[in-house]
Amino acid sequence: MLLLAGAWCGLSLAGPGGLADQFVRGTGVLLSGAVVALTVWRPRRLLPTATAAILIAALASVGWCLVLGIHWGSIELAAAHDLRAGFMAQAEALSNLPADMQHSVRAVFTQLADASRDLAGLLPAVLVIEALLGLALAWTGYHRIARRPLGPAPRPFAAFRFSDQLVWALVAGLALALAPVPTLATIGANVLLVAVALYAGRGAAVVRAGVRRVPAPVAAAIVIASVFLLAFVAGGLTLLGLADTWIDFRRRLATPPTGGFKQ
Repeated sequence: MLLLAGAWCGLSLAGPGGLADQFVRGTGVLLSGAVVALTVWRPRRLLPTATAAILIAALASVGWCLVLGIHWGSIELAAAHDLRAGFMAQAEALSNLPADMQHSVRAVFTQLADASRDLAGLLPAVLVIEALLGLALAWTGYHRIARRPLGPAPRPFAAFRFSDQLVWALVAGLALALAPVPTLATIGANVLLVAVALYAGRGAAVVRAGVRRVPAPVAAAIVIASVFLLAFVAGGLTLLGLADTWIDFRRRLATPPTGGFKQ
């Protein structure tokens, strides 16, 4: 399976798109092959399997780049070029908006285009987050359609959690992101982004567990309001997920209101 994934990865180089697109496609193929191989070899829960598969795909991608003589700087530069082109295209597509709104929105996309080089440095973290989300969806779909699936069935999203020791990754990422060395700062920013995404997901799981006691119209109103306050909601979910490390909200929610004794 890994050999097949490697052949598919090589064929992806001939597809359309720039260097960054080819790298993303090739890494995705390696990730898929690693997940299949690990599941067949030793079926386990999704998160350990996904973590191991991401590490294998990352190492294989590094080896692939070394063999082909591709430097990471070239991939990052290609990603920055693609991001800038996309942001500028979005800015040019706003001609139908009112003049005052067009000016402000165009300014936002222009600033994003100017920051494309810095945003491209976060490509590893974005790939890890996308890999986790994609594997979660694929794992759920696989267990729904397979007659005899390998590995344990996915747990409900409300039960999502991970090792509490990951808090040290958050601390290390923040420390490196503040380092005066650009390379260390970029590495720290990637680690920090992945950790924040995981803790935001954990916070969302806590909210999902608590929403079961909230009436459906109120829950729908909260979701709609969250769309317009996404930045604040993401920060709040991250803090909630981080606090869950010590407080364990879901255990408290599961405790009967009679002080722990069921009547």
